[in-house]
Amino acid sequence: MTMQAHVRPPAASPPGGLTCVRQRVRSLALAILAAITAGIPAHRIEAQFIRGTIRAQGSEGVVQGARIAVLDSLDKQVVMVLSDEKGHFVLPLSGGLPFRVTVKKIGWQPSSTDLIHAAANDTLDMDLIVPMDGVVLPGVEIDASKATSFNQRSYAEAKRLGWKVYEPAEVEAHRNEFSNLENMMRALSVTGVKMPATSRDCYVNIRNGRCLTFVVDGQAVGTMWLVNPVDVYFLAILQASESSVQFGDKAPWGAILIVTRMRGDNKNP
Repeated sequence: MTMQAHVRPPAASPPGGLTCVRQRVRSLALAILAAITAGIPAHRIEAQFIRGTIRAQGSEGVVQGARIAVLDSLDKQVVMVLSDEKGHFVLPLSGGLPFRVTVKKIGWQPSSTDLIHAAANDTLDMDLIVPMDGVVLPGVEIDASKATSFNQRSYAEAKRLGWKVYEPAEVEAHRNEFSNLENMMRALSVTGVKMPATSRDCYVNIRNGRCLTFVVDGQAVGTMWLVNPVDVYFLAILQASESSVQFGDKAPWGAILIVTRMRGDNKNP
């Protein structure tokens, strides 16, 4: 006895439906034989089975490792198996209630049949054709600000806050000429700062006569700090009102802000 092939019309989303190209009713004796052949234990042999093969749409290739499930009319899973290396599967059922068959495989859109009606003693042979539509993944947004280096972000922030910035290009033009920061600052014509007279002296804020705090790569490190000019990416001079707002009591009287080349600029160009 042969039943009319059950075909689901193509759907717009998700793309395609699961197509049954061969569906026929078998006798109960043959159903039991099929179940035993598939290795189903005797206590699980029921009066209704689905047995068949999963093939890929547009080819003769079988689909192994696909998850074939039977859902009831409320879309509750009744049973699930995996197709074997030959694309074969056997699904034991019971009850004779309407059901649909679904197929899922990693990387492919899930697909399913419409509701199928079969008697409690029917056993269905099915060849199922799976549409090979890939899963569409959500787009990825790239935040350009996250792709910039620490140095670029530090420079942009210093400019935004209106600090007195000595540009990376200016520093690059002089940093290899000197072995100490003081001489490089003189070459940059840094203003508002009294240079130390000896190695025991600090850099003094001319406006208030107090020692300037060094802030290196965002961290306040004190008023006495040795910096090799070759390591400097850019520097900025902050007045007391600017440094106290930004760094609190760690830099209350002004700051020499230095961003080094270790976090976004090559050490040796």
